[in-house]
Amino acid sequence: MYSQFFRDLTNWNRRESRHRPAIGLAGLALCLLMVPAVASEKLDYNRDVRPILSNKCFRCHGFDDKNRAAGLRLDMAEGALAERDGASAIVPHAPEKSLLVERIETSDVDLKMPPPESPQQLTTREIALLKQWIREGAEYQPHWAFAPLSKPEIPVSMATPVDTVPGSPLDGFIEKDLLAKGIPVAPMASRAVRIRRLYLDVLGILPSPEEVDRFEQDAAPDAWEKLVDQVLASPHYGERWGRHWLDQARYADSNGYTIDGARVMWPYRDWVIQALNADMPFDQFTIEQLAGDLLPNASKKQLVATAFHRNTMINEEGGVKADQFRHEAMVDRVATTGSVWLGLSIGCAQCHTHKYDPITHEDFHRLYAFFNAAKDANNQADTVPVYVNEVFGLTPAQEALLAQLKALRIEQGKLKEAVGKESKVANGSDPASVRWHRVEFKQFAAGSNGELVQLPDQSLLASRKLAENDSYEVTFDWPEKTRAVKIVVLPHESLPRQGPGLASNGNFVLSDVSLKQKDRSYRFEQAFADHEQPGYTASHAIDNDPQSGWAINVSADQTKRNPQLKMNSRHELVLKASQEVEPGPVTIVLRHDRNAHYLVGRFAVEVADQWPESTTSSSQIQQQLAEINEQIRRLEAQVPGAGREYLQMVMQDLPKPPPTYLLLRGDFLNPDLPRGELSPGVPGALTVSTGPADKLKNRLDLARWLVSNDNALTARVFVNRVWMRYFGRGIVETENDFGMQGSLPFSPELLDWLAGRFIEKKWSMKSLHKEILLSKTYCRESRITSSALSKDPQNRALGRQQRLRVDAEIVRDLMLSASGLLTPTIGGPSVFPPQPAGVFQFTQNSKPWNEEQGENRYRRTMYTMFYRSAPYPLLATFDAPDFTSACTRRQPSSTPLQALSVANDPMFLEMAGGLAQRVLQDESRDPEAIAHAMWKICLSRGMSTAESEIVAKFFEAEKQRFNRSPEQINELLKPMKRFSWPADLSKAEIAATISLARLVFNTDEFITRN
Repeated sequence: MYSQFFRDLTNWNRRESRHRPAIGLAGLALCLLMVPAVASEKLDYNRDVRPILSNKCFRCHGFDDKNRAAGLRLDMAEGALAERDGASAIVPHAPEKSLLVERIETSDVDLKMPPPESPQQLTTREIALLKQWIREGAEYQPHWAFAPLSKPEIPVSMATPVDTVPGSPLDGFIEKDLLAKGIPVAPMASRAVRIRRLYLDVLGILPSPEEVDRFEQDAAPDAWEKLVDQVLASPHYGERWGRHWLDQARYADSNGYTIDGARVMWPYRDWVIQALNADMPFDQFTIEQLAGDLLPNASKKQLVATAFHRNTMINEEGGVKADQFRHEAMVDRVATTGSVWLGLSIGCAQCHTHKYDPITHEDFHRLYAFFNAAKDANNQADTVPVYVNEVFGLTPAQEALLAQLKALRIEQGKLKEAVGKESKVANGSDPASVRWHRVEFKQFAAGSNGELVQLPDQSLLASRKLAENDSYEVTFDWPEKTRAVKIVVLPHESLPRQGPGLASNGNFVLSDVSLKQKDRSYRFEQAFADHEQPGYTASHAIDNDPQSGWAINVSADQTKRNPQLKMNSRHELVLKASQEVEPGPVTIVLRHDRNAHYLVGRFAVEVADQWPESTTSSSQIQQQLAEINEQIRRLEAQVPGAGREYLQMVMQDLPKPPPTYLLLRGDFLNPDLPRGELSPGVPGALTVSTGPADKLKNRLDLARWLVSNDNALTARVFVNRVWMRYFGRGIVETENDFGMQGSLPFSPELLDWLAGRFIEKKWSMKSLHKEILLSKTYCRESRITSSALSKDPQNRALGRQQRLRVDAEIVRDLMLSASGLLTPTIGGPSVFPPQPAGVFQFTQNSKPWNEEQGENRYRRTMYTMFYRSAPYPLLATFDAPDFTSACTRRQPSSTPLQALSVANDPMFLEMAGGLAQRVLQDESRDPEAIAHAMWKICLSRGMSTAESEIVAKFFEAEKQRFNRSPEQINELLKPMKRFSWPADLSKAEIAATISLARLVFNTDEFITRN
């Protein structure tokens, strides 16, 4: 006779089967996943049984009480072994008495589990395995990921150290498994392969040929360890591994959503790089990012660190509800914290109790309570001012200069205010002796590539589809003896209120005007205007301050003094030019950084050979201001970033946090008020290793709990992700899911040993890296033998190394380092390298993209300005995420578009030119020597005989092609005017050398870590 709960289960199954598709059936569908053949040794619950129950049973008979069928719970012994009406689902040591076994073996279609209509049925082997487990006592165990760390015995390594590779205790765990499975072990990789692998993994750039040669010739017994130490000490280590962390921090330089305006976030990026380079212990690294603002006497750096959770998006659209998007940010912070530190999909419990993991709907909101005290509500909120390089540490001399600069800027502001009050320039008239000449533009463009139209009077008319803070660049010929420049803003019927600006009232704020000639920039020395809006004077357009500018609105007082004065009419800004500007092409840059959409709508440029005397009574003040401006310019040249302060968003809590309630179905408008307020807390299941965590009150308590020495889960998750970066997959393959649905570690002993070692080494990340890098497992060849392929085709046992395509940023960085063009500067504001036109064409707002021309053009790709709505094309092509949410692992793809981009993108052609220039600087310029040099630079090895023959034929064919088509040479070399070529080489030989550089860039080996 079946007990009542089995009759309830039958009735539930019949009822539910009429209302859901067969693929959704769960019941007691027991299907074996990743289990060994039924063996005589005792089964392990976590390894052999839990995966079955988790995948097929827990959805309906697990932790989620609201969706639990027939009251039967199989995720814990108490439920499965409970006796009801004289019967139990599982009777330890007695499968013949276990009603669960009877139900999975019955032929009655109404009683059978899983139901016949389910697509997943148990096999005879699987049923036998479950019966064996029950016969052995049906022993339940805590989930392996939540249990305390074990202290496994370290197996003895099979071999002695090879070729200066000292090995690591971790090798014993790997080799024990390989020996048991009969999988052959690959030999050590060559030194050239190993140094290139090390540089790509740890630094993300290529070793120089000299560094490769030096390592290959180093006979010292500790040669490999010395190289590892040297590489880990490089400042580029913080860049490479900082990029991995920034993926998890969902770092971006924009606010997200449809408007996606720019934000200042790079100081946080600098903090990550600096913390990693300084080997900040991971526990402190965690605490400062999650709660640096709550530390006693928090420093500015610790405040900057809290920007980890200010990477949440901000919706700038009109009419949005701030509380709604504040709630979205809090939800993101909970989910991100769970995925980054705990490796769990905690976000799944936002609307209901987790279907598989022991995380309740209430658990989610108790975690939410830690973050609900935050001040920010879909806005910038609290910020700290940060100078360029400040996070890395300014020298005492720089700090003194910055203090002087700050004092001068305060004085400058006072003088500007005085000039604004006393200025009496009116009616736009100049002294009669000055004759102005309107220039003809040779080139003109908006930073976003938005539309500028030239009118018959040589003025330019802006479209309304420009970026919100767009800039303009106009190029024209600078006449000899030019001393003054006039920016004439003009009305037009197509502009709001007929202009001359694009703001809704026809105004604009011109934040900066500067001049460029060749590779040099010039600042204008003085400025005055026919009309100035109070607080927005002409001098504000040349003070190099993006938060000031010239504008033309009219105050009541100005109208009273001059009734004819109008905003929406012609106005003029007159600028005194430097005498150092030479005749010839120049470019004037107009910027609009102060206010979104406050752009000049129509303008022309005029020049004169003399400086007009402004009709002003404030000549003495103007002179003082000019002197101050000159002092400021001199100081700005001596400090990083011209001494500009940037405002970095940081975390801050409200004095009195709002109450946190459970939100029914995750709806922020539907709090469960009868349940009452929820206090901060963590899921009980996660305290198995840490003990009770009922006294956690704020983010600082949460951070300390996450990285307590007893928290086995955080340590396991972190070391697993580091392992994944070096071997292509983690010890736990589902690195983002350490829950019931996640995969088992291929070596639980190795995982616990590494996690324990990490904690013993005081959470030192560099020590963890070094442990792995010194291992024989890391240093093995990646070449696949037929024997290894047949026994372990996916290399799960790591008998060999993995071949991994590098990340998107590293594709470009490898080309930069190979070309010799790389600018090695660490940190600072994001930059704008070349990108194809039209990137922002399909976004709601165009974005300014002022293509870099100097050293910033060749900065590492991690510093490239990143808009969430339109990522840099290279990054999207090579699988970088959009960072709207945390990314713990990128999913690599291999597409034709990737090959086409590397082959034809103008940016990569330019770098191929750089590589050609680099190798042609050597005295040996025959094709074979050139190719050999490229192979050494790009692949860290020489050419094989077969490759040499192919390259010789290719080079000769390319040279003949270019000799036949001179126009192709000109087209190829046109964008490479910045490079210098040997005078004794023909253009065809130079072009063929560039083609050879493109060839090696396009090899699979170049963008692959072997």
